[in-house]
Amino acid sequence: MRSVETVTQLQRSDLALAHTDSVSSVSRITINGKFLQGDLMRNGVHRTALNFSAQILRRAQGVIPARIVAPHVNDVRTVGMLGLEPEVFAGRLGKGQGWEMLTLPALTRGELLVNFCNLGPILHRNSVVMIHDAQVLTQPQSYSRRQVLGYRLLWRQISRHARAILTVSEHSRQTLAELGFAPLDKTFVVHNGTDHILRTAPDETILQRMNLADRRFVVALGSLQPHKNLATLFRAFEAPQLADVPLVLVGQPGRRDYEARGWSPPRNAVFVGPVNDAELRALYTQATAFLFPSVTEGFGLPPIEAMHCGTAALVSDGGAIPEVSGPGACVLPTRDPDAWADAVLKYLGDDAARSALEARGRVRAQQLTWDQAGATLWQRLSTML
Repeated sequence: MRSVETVTQLQRSDLALAHTDSVSSVSRITINGKFLQGDLMRNGVHRTALNFSAQILRRAQGVIPARIVAPHVNDVRTVGMLGLEPEVFAGRLGKGQGWEMLTLPALTRGELLVNFCNLGPILHRNSVVMIHDAQVLTQPQSYSRRQVLGYRLLWRQISRHARAILTVSEHSRQTLAELGFAPLDKTFVVHNGTDHILRTAPDETILQRMNLADRRFVVALGSLQPHKNLATLFRAFEAPQLADVPLVLVGQPGRRDYEARGWSPPRNAVFVGPVNDAELRALYTQATAFLFPSVTEGFGLPPIEAMHCGTAALVSDGGAIPEVSGPGACVLPTRDPDAWADAVLKYLGDDAARSALEARGRVRAQQLTWDQAGATLWQRLSTML
């Protein structure tokens, strides 16, 4: 990592110049690396930003100078694995919104600024901002009041000033337009890549630790956010026929956390806690099925990750999930626990049906690689250079 020595623009009060930056010529591409100070492996938006950044830096070689600038880098090892070498400069305004809204536009005057994490500096006119979904507004019960109000205010300004808006599905594109935050004529779809799960060998020791080796089980991602809809899965697993099938829940929440929300996890729920990619891949690979009941998603990475691992994916019909999963998943009514119970029983008991679904999943997953996502992204950015 390199350290940016000085940002003289700030000291000369050149924020006004950043605000009126010309889009007629671009000296280089800079990626907003604010996400590098977060948890790259447990935050889906940060993970995709990391992979999109690597695609830009690779494709820009020999075409135009490109870099990624961050106020701080938390996970140096993960960043290094993708061959990234961020420039680090915190400036006088810290590492938060002040850095993104004031320091960054002054630091990148005359450049095309690419922002992957839902926000970007309003003062930088020659910018591209990826807004992954509108869930903070359509599912406000899952977020803090501060987040809801903040995004509502900032997105209006960003959509007005940014040169282009990117999003990860046609569902998100249409929803953002309907809410008045991203006009269709300046909003473009760039699907996420999904094959990052294959970069790490599976760590099967988790199967022994959780007493799952040589057992049939299904996997879901645990969450206390209401729109993740774990309550429907819990009701589905009240079916007597599923009493002996472990419902393996990945993530921080435990039984008491769900019960405090008024939800009742089944007696056969197994809480494995947070896992790394190697452990997650082992769980995906050995599971009979992966269950994804979200009310809505802007994309929905986990089902496609499971498909890469050869696992049957059972998903809801909410948001962008059917669009992204395509024919590679079994799509179910979001809030119908009986339909979920019936589908789990079907794919547990019918090897031929499960094998056919797994095969379709592998085909679909191969259509959503990071190389393909990078090509689409670069094609869009190339029109702005």
